[in-house]
Amino acid sequence: MKPDDFDYPKLTTTLAPYVKKGWPESPAFLDWFFENVFRLDETEAHDAICDKPNDKGIDGVYVDHTLETIFFFQSKIRQGDAPKFGDPPLRDFAGTLLQVDTPEKIEALLQSGAHPELKRVLAKNNVKALLTKGYKISGVYVTNEILDANGKEYLAIGDAAKRIQVYDRTRIADELIDLDAAQGIQGEYTFDVSYVEPMKFEVGKTATTYVFPAKAVELAELQGIADGTLFSQNVRFSLGNTSVNKQISKSILEKDQHILFPLYHNGVTILCTKSDRADNKLRISGYMVVNGAQSITSFYHNKGALTPDLRVLAKVIELNDQELANTITINSNNQNAIKPRDLRSNHHIQIRLVEEFEKIAFEKYAFEVKRGQTFADGQHVITNEEAGRLLLAFDLDEPWSCHQIYKVFDEKYGEIFGRPSVTAYRIILLSKMMDIIVEEVEKIEFKPFGHYGLTRFFLLAVVKRIMRADPVGRTVAEDPATLVKDGKRLAKFLDGIRTILSGIVVDLNYEVKEIGDEFDYKSDLKSPAKVKDYMDRLLKSYEKDVARKKAPTLAELLK
Repeated sequence: MKPDDFDYPKLTTTLAPYVKKGWPESPAFLDWFFENVFRLDETEAHDAICDKPNDKGIDGVYVDHTLETIFFFQSKIRQGDAPKFGDPPLRDFAGTLLQVDTPEKIEALLQSGAHPELKRVLAKNNVKALLTKGYKISGVYVTNEILDANGKEYLAIGDAAKRIQVYDRTRIADELIDLDAAQGIQGEYTFDVSYVEPMKFEVGKTATTYVFPAKAVELAELQGIADGTLFSQNVRFSLGNTSVNKQISKSILEKDQHILFPLYHNGVTILCTKSDRADNKLRISGYMVVNGAQSITSFYHNKGALTPDLRVLAKVIELNDQELANTITINSNNQNAIKPRDLRSNHHIQIRLVEEFEKIAFEKYAFEVKRGQTFADGQHVITNEEAGRLLLAFDLDEPWSCHQIYKVFDEKYGEIFGRPSVTAYRIILLSKMMDIIVEEVEKIEFKPFGHYGLTRFFLLAVVKRIMRADPVGRTVAEDPATLVKDGKRLAKFLDGIRTILSGIVVDLNYEVKEIGDEFDYKSDLKSPAKVKDYMDRLLKSYEKDVARKKAPTLAELLK
């Protein structure tokens, strides 16, 4: 989107799906902002909104426990042309924030005649207790207007710069990643159907479907097989050397079996935006394969073995309904079991992270969101499964749950990925820290424990505790991008983490020896109480060593 796309007439079109949820325009705009710019999961975005009459100027509340910050939002839509605004609304918003900056003021609000929805959001998020704990507040002003020179000057001075950030139309357009970019192949392809009459049926006015045995030699010529764009809507790509793929390749090589192939193959599903049946041809455009990636990829890699007799039942569906396309994609993928990760592979948060990794091009890091994706040689690939477990251990302080991978893309998906602090830079830093941990666990003397799946995540959580207790480490945990962009400082930081981990492993070896045969690491590392107890003891031991000058702090290591 461009800044001009936030002119009121265009903005109403963008907000239409959010208005359908039952929101008036202003909260609909905030809901759209939460999901598309502030990176919240749909449920989190909905829960954060409290835009009601007598809401005291507070339209939304969101708590980021990673940053230990309570965000208060105010949104405004202007309907006029050439919209600009200066400091008056920002001064008013600054006054609004003065109502919520202490535990006492929150209690007063809870006892006041403010709208019940505002009270519920404040109570649900434990805002009073969090302020008592030391959480800071931050105001976010969201508008389709343009911040003028007076407004920028106001934000540059005093407390305003610390307390308020503005998302005007220019900033929103700059930070927004277009998730509506066309997927699949935008060109045309023509199937030869002279040998068969495709079965055609209409599904009301929603879709037109053709079913016919497509030649494998034609399917292998579809655009976008090599780079995966043909399968961009699929929940996964070709899954490599699975039993299904082995069987497909075997059948391709046995040419006398080609004529029988349609009898035991489930077929392929192709979605397109336009189709035309004429002159023994079936022409399609704007197409993608949503089921059959494994088969078509196998055909592509075995072109020399294909014959005209090798055919696959193809279902070509013409439609322009994205929601229905998603449903077809999920329900038609049944040759290999679909995992929760597969169902999230096309979620806007995952797509946004992929775009971020591509934009920063840091040390050739890439983000894998679909099983079976291929990458160029030399790329450092981080899967979203691994990223989710890193975030679960480090940000959510739950290393004991990291073996339950289904949680990453199921019940904890929003908590893990649906936060503004989850960026490519954050994931890269955690991955680099984990690389060091993997090396250091080799120094754990009790090898079964050192190589146990949860041990590395337990150590990551320990490192997080140490970082939080250190002013430099705390800054890094809150803003990893600044560190990652500075190559020299990043290298020093990682060396510091290695030094600290070496000391932790020494202490851990001592703890394990003290426990002896009673050490039940398989159960202990799945127990929140046990894990917290081990973490507390290791942290105390480290703090004692720091106090005795036996161990350095991160601040000292980074001097």
